Amino acid sequence: MSSIAPGIALDTTLADLYRADGVSEIDMPTLLPCYWCSDVDYQEGIPKTSKYLYQGTPVPQNTDEVRALVIQCLSLECQRFLFAAGDMKAVLFDWSGDRNNRLEVAESLGVLCETQQPKTCFASDLEDLEHKTSSSKVAVVVPHEGLFAGQQVVHPDVLYTLLSKRCLALSGLLTPRSIVLDLDDLDGSVDQKLALASSWIRCFMLPRVFKTQQGMSSIGTFTVRNEQERSDLIECLSSSILRRTLASVTPANKYLYPSTLVSQEMISQAEDCFAVSFFVKRNGECVFLGACRQDMSESNDWLGASINYLKQKRLRRNLWGTITKVSSFLTLKGYYGPAGADIILEGGVNGRNILQPTVVDLNVRMMGSLNLCLLKGHFSRQRNLHEACITQRLKFSFTRDQFQNLLSKEISLGKVIIVAWYYDRHMQHSWGTMILGGADAGCLEDLYNRVKALSS
Repeated sequence: MSSIAPGIALDTTLADLYRADGVSEIDMPTLLPCYWCSDVDYQEGIPKTSKYLYQGTPVPQNTDEVRALVIQCLSLECQRFLFAAGDMKAVLFDWSGDRNNRLEVAESLGVLCETQQPKTCFASDLEDLEHKTSSSKVAVVVPHEGLFAGQQVVHPDVLYTLLSKRCLALSGLLTPRSIVLDLDDLDGSVDQKLALASSWIRCFMLPRVFKTQQGMSSIGTFTVRNEQERSDLIECLSSSILRRTLASVTPANKYLYPSTLVSQEMISQAEDCFAVSFFVKRNGECVFLGACRQDMSESNDWLGASINYLKQKRLRRNLWGTITKVSSFLTLKGYYGPAGADIILEGGVNGRNILQPTVVDLNVRMMGSLNLCLLKGHFSRQRNLHEACITQRLKFSFTRDQFQNLLSKEISLGKVIIVAWYYDRHMQHSWGTMILGGADAGCLEDLYNRVKALSS
């Protein structure tokens, strides 16, 4: 059914960006677009990471939740990143003998023009992955100690450090004033360190933002406005997130500060918040790719992102100085490749009517909203669809073919693009991520509501 979608041409791709920076075909890295988990093995041969600790996913409580996590991290997220890769090699995983993932990946990438489709292959486990990538460098989204460090484009310690909230707090970049609590430098038991963290959290005037070291998709970021939310945060850290991390610290990862907490001033006059995607070149310069609005729930959960293509030139001009400073900082730390930053435009700075860009998060990897930045030609120039959004993963009670039949007109007109889909035969439902385009914000909202109404 993917033939009903137009052959989509991206404005540029990750492979194009590497080439433009002088990378030859023989030196083109292989993309490994997987998220890793610190709490559970995906399966035998694809273990959790025990050195690079993350707080980016809730801990699965049963086999069905483990299955859902594997589908999210080894299929849906991979498909979303692969969409922007271009004609470079990429490796994904088969798991539990389920070849459905191969079919879903082929369907999702099949809507792209042939010259921009990645050359994908599949590995059964980490050992097989090493064999399949033995002749090239590997570009990862997040690091895993099971991958050979010397084979990666960026050393895993460097990447893990740059992904951390501690790194931004101590970077010297313009960011909300932050205070860091390094628990891993201290002696004492897990309970003693949790007691110290609780006392530390109680010291601050509210409102305040607190962050764990390695949260993703807003998980690990807590906006605390009142005493009840402060108590809820302390309970959450003490009973689950921080307790698990502290219990997993060893001499092999202590120097990476996985248990650090960051307390940050809340910006009270935020005019807008943008997820900005760019590419860091080897000489420290950067390529601006786009600025997307972050769509968040009241509880700070990530709902997706949206973009206005007509405003990109102005946003590039307003954000350029900040992005070049971030790019220079990342280069000095040893990074090269796709990156992102969440930047708030803060109004009324020093009594003046100007907007000051303030970096509130660094995402030193391909961002979830990157695909939106690469579709200006497809949406805005060719179809006069000047607003677009990418959804969070949505759950559906039917297959991809059935979904495409329900929205066949919108797909054939290029208004709906399925960037990731997985039909779970075991649970008899699907997960999907879409990019939607509309002539204006109202048209986009109407289309989004139609798609959302189909989800279960």
